Amino acid sequence: MKIVADMHTHTNVSAHAFSSLDEMVRGARDAGLRAIAITNHGPAMKDGAHQWHFGNMGIIPRVMHGVTVIRGIECNILPPDGALDRMEGWCYNALDYVIASFHEPCFPPVNAEVHTKALENILKNPRVQCFGHLGNPNYPFDQEYIISRCNEYGKIVEINNNSVNARKGSEGNCVEIARLCKKYGVPIMVSSDSHISYKVGGFDNALGVLAAVDFPEELVINADFDRLVEYFRLARKIDITQ
Repeated sequence: MKIVADMHTHTNVSAHAFSSLDEMVRGARDAGLRAIAITNHGPAMKDGAHQWHFGNMGIIPRVMHGVTVIRGIECNILPPDGALDRMEGWCYNALDYVIASFHEPCFPPVNAEVHTKALENILKNPRVQCFGHLGNPNYPFDQEYIISRCNEYGKIVEINNNSVNARKGSEGNCVEIARLCKKYGVPIMVSSDSHISYKVGGFDNALGVLAAVDFPEELVINADFDRLVEYFRLARKIDITQ
């Protein structure tokens, strides 16, 4: 399976990342990708971007160095009930793609019941397209309950390549989540979660997770550029080719 777009990356606007926008796009080009999503951390993260960064993403050219650029954010899921980063509506409206993820500095882990309730509220939030790195073992939740309802609310699930390295103990959870996505026909995005240009397009761990459950390629949105374009056309009413 060949992944054509890296759908979760951070520039040095997130202070714990190390490459500029131009460097990240060049990294995608050098990795042979057709597209890259720039998804810096929302402002609830201590080093996250200011809301004006997201509101102004429309100035980024749609194509740079031959690579389609998707304007996004990795929102922080906030306690206690699963709110998102507090940004004005016009800032959210400027975005193509919203990932929502648990992060320990923003939502200290509690228990499966609390985490499941927060994720249920993300399911119902129309601003969000994708659940980020759900395999984190610090955030147990009712996996079948949440995954089985994703299609009802038009949500997709990320299989995050970096989880195996950055969130120890994630791999087994990622395999089970992929298995459930296959069971319920939930589309996924594969991502690197790169914080430096040299890691853009690195998907070996994520592809290993998919191979472990014989995941169907037709459910991997970013395994085909036309499929990716169609996803944004239907789900977001956006033409990412223009």
